[in-house]
Amino acid sequence: MATQIQFNPSEFSVLKDSTLLYLEDDEIIRKETISIFESFFKKIYSAEDGKLGLEQYHLHKNEIDIILTDISMPKMNGIEFMSEIRKENNELPILIITAFNDVNQIIKAIRYKVADYIIKPMQINTTLKIFTRIFNDRLNKKLVKKQQKELSVYKKILDTENLVSETDLKGVITYANDIFCEVSGYTKEELIGQPHNIVRHPDVSPKIYEKLWEQLQSGNSWSGKLKNLKKNGEAYFVKATIFPIFDSDGNAEKYVATRFVITDEESERHKLKKYIMQQKGEQVKYEKGLQDKYEEAVHFAKMQKDQQVASILHELNEQIKILRIKNSDDKGRVLFLERKIKESLDKNDELQIAYQKRIEKLHKTAIVAVEQYKALKKKNSFMSEKIEKSQEGIVTLQAYIDEYRKKIENLEDVIATFEKEHGTLGSIKSQ
Repeated sequence: MATQIQFNPSEFSVLKDSTLLYLEDDEIIRKETISIFESFFKKIYSAEDGKLGLEQYHLHKNEIDIILTDISMPKMNGIEFMSEIRKENNELPILIITAFNDVNQIIKAIRYKVADYIIKPMQINTTLKIFTRIFNDRLNKKLVKKQQKELSVYKKILDTENLVSETDLKGVITYANDIFCEVSGYTKEELIGQPHNIVRHPDVSPKIYEKLWEQLQSGNSWSGKLKNLKKNGEAYFVKATIFPIFDSDGNAEKYVATRFVITDEESERHKLKKYIMQQKGEQVKYEKGLQDKYEEAVHFAKMQKDQQVASILHELNEQIKILRIKNSDDKGRVLFLERKIKESLDKNDELQIAYQKRIEKLHKTAIVAVEQYKALKKKNSFMSEKIEKSQEGIVTLQAYIDEYRKKIENLEDVIATFEKEHGTLGSIKSQ
């Protein structure tokens, strides 16, 4: 009979949306246990033997989330029942209820991927904790799979919109996508196996790459603008983000770089800058020329105070006005161009910020997935160790039982020999 104790429902809240299939041939234990389990599970199906349990499974297999079965049952025992279930479903968690001396049955159950085992008499609180651990592990696995799917989607998006490459920890290219090959002019065969500086432009300061490697080797990502070199010698500009990918132990195993081309924007920016500088130079030149002419005219007027000089001076002033209007127009054009280049830079910065946020989300998702995978791996390792130690204990206990059986057999041999030589113990007593 199951042991009754006080329970904390919130501790086992993960079970509330789950369905249990429970197999137990003892009617009293089955009813008592179900009455307790009903407070924790959404639904419970039950059966008194393996054959009926298999029928229940086939009727409700789309609902059932976990199975708890006794080993010793009529018609079809727990091991035979597990064997049939595993033919259809190798992932559904199955727990067995067993006695200490069922060593061979436990070993068979392990072969059928038993999730855990409950020692008789069943402790309900312990059993609920085991259920909770199993469901938490399953939720973690689903979360990791979901995050892996998200990573796959992000990678697909990056692959179709950006230049993507991967390198080992020494910077040797191990992967390059089609866009990277198209922009750089190299084939995948020419890129893979080569150091990534195959596309490095000599104009870029080595200090930038020193800072880049310092960031990556400390486990952080790096973002910035780079000038690269095509196979044909042409330059192209990219906004790049490079980040490390970690293994299950948290160690960097490779680097991933993703970039988008900004060559057109950069070329336009340089043209605008050059034109603005030219306009500013012309502006200074005009102003200096006007000042010189004006000073010459004033000086000449002072020296020659007649009507002709006054006329020349008036005409010169009109020319100065015209030139000043032209200069004002040029200033307005320069301001317009400066505003245009600022809008272009702002737009480029907005694209970079949005892009950086997407990459940061990808990186954070990868880190969370790694951490959860490590925790899951640790739990599985703990569970495997627990099963192994329990199995060793059962084997040791079985050895003790075998030893005592042998001693009893030896004692029976001694008694038989004694009776053979001296008569039965009953006849000796009567004498």
